[in-house]
Parts: sequence; structure tokens; C-alpha cells
Amino acid sequence: MIIFLLAGLFIYRFLPAPSCTDGKLNQKEEQTDCGGPNCIPCLSEKPDDVIILWSRYFEVRPGVYDVAALIENVNLTLGTRSLPFVFELYDEYGSRITVRRGSTYMLPNKQFLLFSANVETGIRRPVRIYFKLDAFEWEPLEEQILPLIVSRTERSFDTDRPRLIATLTNSALYDITQVDVAVIISDSSNNAIAVGEARLDEVLDSSFAEAAFTWPHPFSGTPDNVQFFVRQRPN
Repeated sequence: MIIFLLAGLFIYRFLPAPSCTDGKLNQKEEQTDCGGPNCIPCLSEKPDDVIILWSRYFEVRPGVYDVAALIENVNLTLGTRSLPFVFELYDEYGSRITVRRGSTYMLPNKQFLLFSANVETGIRRPVRIYFKLDAFEWEPLEEQILPLIVSRTERSFDTDRPRLIATLTNSALYDITQVDVAVIISDSSNNAIAVGEARLDEVLDSSFAEAAFTWPHPFSGTPDNVQFFVRQRPN
């Protein structure tokens, strides 16, 4: 009997402690590895797939490109604070020129522009782009309704170096920090001809701030539509 007790104590001592990633329903979890006093809340809905509306590249200067993808998350209460992504550019022979990896965040029930600047390709010209989202963890997030509007724009598009200044007005009685402002310039057929992104560290309460966008050469088409995407990084 003593031998069995000692063996049981030995096995118990070296068993791994319960955790939120052990694939077991334990430690008062509501579902396996979620809920309860120790783990993240369980998802309230089965997530719908993220929609990739388009991905494109835009020449900045010879051998340097900006890349972007328009993304939509249709889930009302789910998003993620860490969304890894990959852009790949290919040449006319189907050979991969370069890879750009990064990470951003994704808010519930929102479209957003995923933008990455200054991808270098050397002397090779891309003819195709491939974009994908790497694996990520869904998490409950509140839908974001910011008291920010683009109240005014200054456009200088008919120049050798197009420029756009967007004035964002904060109607709240508190400061808003870490604001990301992205823009898509499109032609009359709604084809994107330029993209950009700016970060505003702070927009003071009942005040305004300006987001400036510039491009180093004339647009490849006639700018007809300007679409802004304003979001704030979740805490």
C-alpha cells in the first residue's frame, strides 16, 4: 500500500500543471482552454472568415513599392490585437522577388487598409502580388465608434508631387491617442491608383489634428474618389 501511495505521489508531482493551452477542460474553465477565473473569455460567436477585398502594389520610385490590402472583418464582437500578414511580389517569370512580413490589429465590424511602405525590389519589376494572413487568435473586442470625423481636406493632385491634408476633428471631451489614418485614391472606375497611411499620436479633446499624405510622382490615373479609414489601436 505504501509503495502505491509513493508511486501516486511521484506521478502527481511530475504531472504538468493545468493551463489555458493544455487542450483539457479543467481549472473551472467554461469551455476547453477558455473562460473561468484564469483563462481568456470564450468566444460568443463562431467567427466568420476575414474578407480580403484586394491586394495591390504601387510604385514609389524605380525599385521601391508600397503594398496594400483592403480587409474586412464582418464579425460584430471579435477581432485581434495581433494580426500577422505577408506580402510577396513576383516577376514576369513567376519567381518571387521579395517578401514583406508585418503585424497589425483588426477591429470588429470594420473595413481597414493594411499598408506597408517602401518594399525594395532592386532591378526586378513585379507583375503580381500575393497576400495572406498568417494564423492568429480571435479575441472579444468592442466595436469601435470613434468621435472623429474627417472634417476638411486640402487636395493638390494635379502636380508632380501630389499632396493631401486631412483635418480630423475630435468631438469628444477627452483626448484620443494612437490614431491610424489610411487613405485610398481611386479613379472613376473605383480602381485604386494611390494609397497612404499616417499616424496621429494624439487628437486633443474638442480639437483637431492634420494627417498629411504625399506621393513622389504624378498619379497613374485621374483621381476621382478619396476614401479614408480611421481607427485606434485597442488597449
